[in-house]
This record gives sequence, structure tokens and C-alpha cells, in this order.
Amino acid sequence: MAESLYAAKVFPVVSKIVTSSKPTPGNSCEGCKIAGCCTSLEKLDGFLGQSRKGPATRSVSARDLEVYEKCPAQWYLVSNNLPSESSSLPSSERGRVIHEWLARAHMGSHECDPSDLDVIDDNFPAGLNESDYLDARDYVTQHAAICPLGEGVRVIGSEVSVYGYDAQADVVVVSKPDLLYVDSDDTFVIRETKTTTLSLPGDAQEAFDRFFAVPWLLNLIGSGYRGPYKSDKARLELEVLASEDSRVFSWDLGDARLLRMARAEVRLRAKKWHRDTTWNSSPGEHCRWCPVRGWCSDATADEADDDHLRMP
Repeated sequence: MAESLYAAKVFPVVSKIVTSSKPTPGNSCEGCKIAGCCTSLEKLDGFLGQSRKGPATRSVSARDLEVYEKCPAQWYLVSNNLPSESSSLPSSERGRVIHEWLARAHMGSHECDPSDLDVIDDNFPAGLNESDYLDARDYVTQHAAICPLGEGVRVIGSEVSVYGYDAQADVVVVSKPDLLYVDSDDTFVIRETKTTTLSLPGDAQEAFDRFFAVPWLLNLIGSGYRGPYKSDKARLELEVLASEDSRVFSWDLGDARLLRMARAEVRLRAKKWHRDTTWNSSPGEHCRWCPVRGWCSDATADEADDDHLRMP
């Protein structure tokens, strides 16, 4: 029985691994000895704006730098794949549900229609139940009113992982844009979607300052990334969804000053992370929702401080 199952289930997978000659970018790129000459990694020399290589080859995403800024120890423990607990904030879980729903919807290259949200059916992402849907429904409805898909629009990919290599910093750069598409006038577009319970940004500058994904993706496009569609025209769109309102912000990649601002923001955020070798913790309120707090000796420091303040 074991031999039969191996032949049917395992052997086809093993054969593909052994005979494959095409590299597949992924999490293992960080420790790969040939990352610098791999043809499957986008060439992003100077992306992080660092003047020299760090202590070791690493990989980083915009989300990684946001986590590091909050607590270097959390980034380090998570990046080393220590077992974690699911203790995310309700807002984070809602954002995950919304992104999964949108990714599934956009795979069909059809414009989202608010009327499609009236019925709960079997087309929802795996793990999405009725309770999850009802909690996220208002946000998804707001998206449907401003969905960019339609006549003349070609979807390149939804939730596409992009791996590149910054040889100057010796870092594998990881991005995962929510939607890549080409609009009706042949402009390559990256659209990022964010949800919020706060007020929407008042203008593009406020959106740039609030969401680090904006300068990160502007830097990605400015570095030449166009996915499989090579176009001279490109723009970044940020879609911000609240439960009762939504807004789309757009940035033209022909603005040299904007690209300088984006590069400067990425450079400043990456500087300390790039040189860090100690990964000291920064205890605080965020410890309560840290997925690797069980591995951190300082995880309860903020609770001890709270107890001290409550003492008579």
C-alpha cells in the first residue's frame, strides 16, 4: 500500500523537483548562494538605498520593515520560523478576509458588482464563513463601487509575489501587490488595497505618509518593474476602504520628485534594519498581540508596568 501511494502521490512531485531546470523564487531565496545571479529574481540594485552590504544575505518586504520598526525582536523571531500563535487584532483578521475575497473575485477578470454580494455562495475563499463575510461585507461593497476592472482592462495577476535582488545591499526584496493590471490606454498599474476604521486620508500626500506600501511600491515601479507586461507608462493606485466610504489615490511615475521621496522613505526605514545584528525587543502594548511572544523574555514587561501603575 505504501509503494502504491508513493507511486501515485509522491513520485510525480519528486520527479518535477529532480528534473526541473527552472528556478522558482520563494522564501528560500534568502539563503540561496546564487541569488545574485538568479535569472528569476528581478534586478533591483539600489532598491533599499544602502551604501554597502549588510552582515548577511537577508530578505525583506514592506511589512517586514513595519514589524521591525515596532519591535526588532518580533521580526527576527518570525523570520526564523519559530512556532507562532494566532493572536492578531480583529482589524488584521478582517483585512485578511477582505483581501482573500478580492483576490478570488479578481481572478476571473470581471468587474465586481455590488449585487453579487447579496447572496452567500460557494465561491468564497477557503476558510471564509458567513460570520467572516458579514463582518467584512461593508468594506467589500465599498470596493465593488470603485473596482478598476471593466472593458479594455487586462488583469495580469492578483496577490502576485514579486521577488527581486538588490546587489548593492545583498538583500532579496519581496513584494506582493494586491492587483496588477493593464488599463484601456495600455498603462501598467499596480493597485494596493488597504482597509481602515479611521478616517480616510485627505489627499495623496497624507496617504503616502500613512501607508508605507505606497513609497515601497512606487520604488518598485520606479526601479523598472513591469511584471510580464513591458510598458513605458505606469502608475500606482491606492484604494482605501472604510465601512461607509472609499477613495482611490493615484501617483504618476513621471514625477521625478515623487520617486526621490519614495526612495528616501525606503532608505530611511531600511537603514537600521539593514545593519542590525542584535534584534533587541521593544516592549509595549503590541506585545499583547505578538504571535511569537512565547519566545520573548520581555513580552510581559508592559503588563508588569501596567500592574505597577495600578498599585496603590
